[in-house]
Amino acid sequence: PPVPAGQAAPAKPTIVSTLRDHRRVFLTLGIAVTLVSAVRASRQAVIPLWADHLALAPSVASLIYGMAGGIDMLVFYPAGKVMDQKGRRWVAVPSMLIMGLAMLLMPLTTGAATLLVAALAIGFGNGIGSGMIMTLGADHSPRHGRAHFLGVWRLMSDIGASCGPALLSFLAGSLSLAAGIAVTGGLAFAAAGVLAHWIPRRTPGHEA
Repeated sequence: PPVPAGQAAPAKPTIVSTLRDHRRVFLTLGIAVTLVSAVRASRQAVIPLWADHLALAPSVASLIYGMAGGIDMLVFYPAGKVMDQKGRRWVAVPSMLIMGLAMLLMPLTTGAATLLVAALAIGFGNGIGSGMIMTLGADHSPRHGRAHFLGVWRLMSDIGASCGPALLSFLAGSLSLAAGIAVTGGLAFAAAGVLAHWIPRRTPGHEA
């Protein structure tokens, strides 16, 4: 917008100034976003890996993965309505709690039926949280320097998406696949805790 007469134009934002001015958000909700992205990226690997561990046929593993993706898609719209009407906390925190619990229980599954239940829970948890990363970013982005803020926000999300599967692979190779999946579930619980603490109880026009 044009600068009113007699007022100095605000300094042009930079990445450094954005990190400095909004460090509180980046060090709180930004960390949560990194954890959420790590869990979400890892979920795409844990289902086929554990299906292979159980020696399930590839067709069965594909069916389970597809059904998990189907429920993920089906809850996308109603979850968005809840987020808009009730607030961000109503979907962000349950999303991570459900995914975390499902991943902690997945190493206990012993066949196609029990794996399907865990996979559907993961899909449901991920689906109800669809869009929350960029929604939270938009909620907290400043009017001046919004592009820089959202760029850093997306970078933190991408870092999580890259590190999550890498951590899963490292733990699976050094300890066991079950340990890697369980630690990923722990990350989901950590994300839920950070989100519950730092998402404002009220966002503009909403009660969170």
